[in-house]
Amino acid sequence: MSSVSQRFLRYAVVSTASDPDSPTSPSSSRQFDLLRILEEELLTLGMENVFLSETGVLYAKVPGGRSGETIGLIAHVDTSPDAPGEGVNPRLHSNWEGEVIELSEGVTIDPAECADMLRYKGGTVITSDGTTLLGSDDKSGVAIIMETCKWLIENPEIAHPVVVVAFTPDEEVGRGMDNFDVDRFGADFAYTVDGGEVTEVSSETFNAWSANWKITGKEVHPGSASGTMVNAVRIAGELIALMRSEEMPENSSGLEGYDYPLYINGTTASAEVKVILRDFTTEGMIKRRRRMETIRDCLASLYPGSQVELNMKEQYSNPGEILKKDRRLVDYALEGFRQCGIEVREGSIRGGTDGSRLSFMGVPTANLPTGGELFHSRREWVAEEGLDIALQGLKNTLRIWGESH
Repeated sequence: MSSVSQRFLRYAVVSTASDPDSPTSPSSSRQFDLLRILEEELLTLGMENVFLSETGVLYAKVPGGRSGETIGLIAHVDTSPDAPGEGVNPRLHSNWEGEVIELSEGVTIDPAECADMLRYKGGTVITSDGTTLLGSDDKSGVAIIMETCKWLIENPEIAHPVVVVAFTPDEEVGRGMDNFDVDRFGADFAYTVDGGEVTEVSSETFNAWSANWKITGKEVHPGSASGTMVNAVRIAGELIALMRSEEMPENSSGLEGYDYPLYINGTTASAEVKVILRDFTTEGMIKRRRRMETIRDCLASLYPGSQVELNMKEQYSNPGEILKKDRRLVDYALEGFRQCGIEVREGSIRGGTDGSRLSFMGVPTANLPTGGELFHSRREWVAEEGLDIALQGLKNTLRIWGESH
């Protein structure tokens, strides 16, 4: 098994799920378990300026590098709280022949539902045992960056730019950049290594907002509720019914945005609904936010005895326009992955990365692939060959930067 896959497997078994309900940074202390492992490994490699902040951001610099632009590499250590992440038990499916992979608890991975899985027919596919997610998002990116640092240090004669790295917490809950020190990082341009299929370099992400609802009703014994009860659970159901089903994640693709009700909880007295809004255009996002406000006003009119509160907050923005100002970041990456002997395209990631926010903090950032799919689920997988291609593509990209100086 390749060194990058072995490294990934070591990281995958460290539980690092973030916690959206925690106000701390990192949101879960277990993220420090992996960060401290990485800190020790960076020091052992001979990296410079290794620093782990009290808020869980780990920085380092590769020795050497040609004068010119400094290139940053970023991956996040946390895994999504959307699926179980404690006790990850990786499974290796060697000599995979393209069949449906059956895991425990009835979990299956069908290549027909994946964009690029059949590329790895005859190779090794890595999954969890079906009881948890795998954590390829983004421990694959962590492993790829660590292997790249090792390669650069062991081969100082290779042309490369000055390279800095950062490993962040809480990307999955939208807080990866909250305590990020741009000056300490020191990059002019950066790549997040947080994508999926190896055929895509991403230069755009969604614009993203959260829309959190708090509904207050009036509880009373149901036997005497006529004309008195105001049921917050019913109002929450009405809220979701008023949203456009054709614009929810399961019915959208490509450059289409969505409104996603992802959490609901409540009683007659009070209910909570969490919604996320996604759109590639500013105009589209404005329309989605206005629609939420219209629903709020409608519910207040339909249920005058209730209190309906809507709190909307920006999470990140599409960096596409920023990346158009200097095409080298994307063009060098496209060429680097083409040199791996694959067809590659510039694309738009239907999600967000730390790079979405970092681009608006003064460091234009594109996103590179890792070779996996079906993230945030127990069906998550990554291929050994995919990791190898992603690693080689990044090496090629850095070499192109170095030779351009």
